[in-house]
Amino acid sequence: MSPKSSKKRPKAKSPGKNPPFEHSKATSGTSGRSGSKTPRRGGSGGQNSDIQVKAAPKPPQGGYFLWGRHAVAAALANADRRIAALYVTDDSQDSFDDMRKTLPNIRQAELPEARSIDRRRLDAIGGHDTEKAVHQGMAAAVWPLEPPHLDDFLAHIEDRRVRIIMLDQISDPRNVGAILRSARAFGCAGIITTHRNAPEENGALARTATGALEHIPIIRVVNLARAIESLQDHDVTVAGLAGDGNMDVSALADFPRLAIMLGAEGPGLRRLSREHCDHLVRINIADDADSLNVSIAAAIALYAAKG
Repeated sequence: MSPKSSKKRPKAKSPGKNPPFEHSKATSGTSGRSGSKTPRRGGSGGQNSDIQVKAAPKPPQGGYFLWGRHAVAAALANADRRIAALYVTDDSQDSFDDMRKTLPNIRQAELPEARSIDRRRLDAIGGHDTEKAVHQGMAAAVWPLEPPHLDDFLAHIEDRRVRIIMLDQISDPRNVGAILRSARAFGCAGIITTHRNAPEENGALARTATGALEHIPIIRVVNLARAIESLQDHDVTVAGLAGDGNMDVSALADFPRLAIMLGAEGPGLRRLSREHCDHLVRINIADDADSLNVSIAAAIALYAAKG
């Protein structure tokens, strides 16, 4: 379970009563609009071109779309996730209904009814940042989760054995999503990142995380160096991954309370972050290899730390 935030969240409006976020524009076969060049029906060999092409639905203000069966299923099951609208294609309706029936009755009652939607409309929900959303016939319009405060997170982990990931200016949402997926697989308690130079929740991140976003809390801090000090005050050893590290990654299993810090691909950890780490750890790779993708490095380090 994710630690609760100390802040009160605004109560979600019922999407059924107020769905202004879906504005679908239709292009009809009528003439008269500026720049319109729609062929007329009729004439020798003429074909009907009066086909309506609707745009993708819109997310709620301040929200976004997540898509794919794993991401949608995890969002439905997460009582902390506020969902504005659900969209399902006809060929995925039975699968979606089976998914919904597994939820507690109280959760089923608070969810909006799923809206039937043409598959071509869902293809475009990723926006201009993606070529085509691999949605598997379902999507959810959601608001971001409320991030827990670092103090609440530290109180939640108490004095037990723990594994934490820290991200030093990793800005690619797909990398963060992949790290979330590994964090879920290896029992990580949470991810700490900054407010700036870090991706917000979005569909690409959630899709890559394949549901892990609903299970692994993301704690956002203003100053990463001060966050390191807070962890160390709670007996958490902080190990930064660095190519020139003096400790092999296999040694991570020796620390009962551990935070693993990862830097951006290329520049790596910033100077201040390196200086605050208790240890710098290396992953030995072939001499003629350049480097590892940061999400792969995270998975290796978490596996090694599992012991």
